[in-house]
Amino acid sequence: MTTSLLKKIPSKLPKMIVFDLDYTLWPEWIDCTGGPPYVYDEASNAVINPLGESLGFFEHTATIIALVKAFPDIQIGIASRTHTPEWAKSAIKLLRIPDLDNSTLIENVDYLEIYPGSKLKHFKSLSQKSGISCSEMLFFDDESRNREVCKLGVHFIHVNTKTGITPFQFENALHAFASNSGTTQTKMDKFFIAASKSKTQIKK
Repeated sequence: MTTSLLKKIPSKLPKMIVFDLDYTLWPEWIDCTGGPPYVYDEASNAVINPLGESLGFFEHTATIIALVKAFPDIQIGIASRTHTPEWAKSAIKLLRIPDLDNSTLIENVDYLEIYPGSKLKHFKSLSQKSGISCSEMLFFDDESRNREVCKLGVHFIHVNTKTGITPFQFENALHAFASNSGTTQTKMDKFFIAASKSKTQIKK
């Protein structure tokens, strides 16, 4: 996937896009499952544990991750407050992004902050490690309480727990970031209209 799929891009892009995990990239609370050891199932791009529980991405997750990676100057971060961080890390070491040569999610992430506690701590750490200001970060998360990161200047996007991040929401988020950063954004309608009609090609 390349940025050529977009008709136009905003004139201002975030320097880092950060994703929560549970009910943002996948439709589960991982700490409410039986956990690993996991076996990767290529047919479904999911991990399966000894209880037969399957954990995979929301429909559009993999395509969203691939699209972000098409922008070489945008870093990807994960900020999750899960109580089972090692389970989450095990899963993202196996779940794959088909459009990125079937590489794993963790191979495409630049910074990981996966542990219990306030997302304020997660973002302070992300900023310290990356040297990127929180005001240059765009964050997707399903829990409204995590909007508290706006205090740090983070641009927060609330995710629907039934769908995860959709192409339409991702488009609007980039536009909102550009607008809130005091720039004039452009449109990406051509790509996202086509993408919304091609769900089999889209899955974060």
